[in-house]
Amino acid sequence: MEEVTMKEFRTKSGEVLTEEDIERIADEVESDAPVVFTGIRLVGRPSLNGDGVSPRLSFRVPRDLYDAAMERAIEDETTVSEVTRKALEKCLAE
Repeated sequence: MEEVTMKEFRTKSGEVLTEEDIERIADEVESDAPVVFTGIRLVGRPSLNGDGVSPRLSFRVPRDLYDAAMERAIEDETTVSEVTRKALEKCLAE
C-alpha cells in the first residue's frame, strides 16, 4: 500500500497550519455550537470616494488610444483606470 503524504496548508497570512490546528478547526466546524461572526468583511475593492460603491464604466477604445493610456500609466506609475478617470474629470470640467 502507498504511503499517504500530508499536504501543507497555510493561512492567508502564510502561517503553516499544524495537525492540531486542522483538528481544532474540524472540531469547530462539526460542533453544534452557534456560529459567531467577529466582523464583516467587505468584498471587492474599496469605494473611490469613501461613500460606498463606486459605479463601474466599461467602454471600448481603439488600440492606439489604449496604448497611449498604457504608456501614460507607466510614466505616471499608476493604472490605466486612473489615467482614464483623470481624463474624464478633465473633459467634464470644461
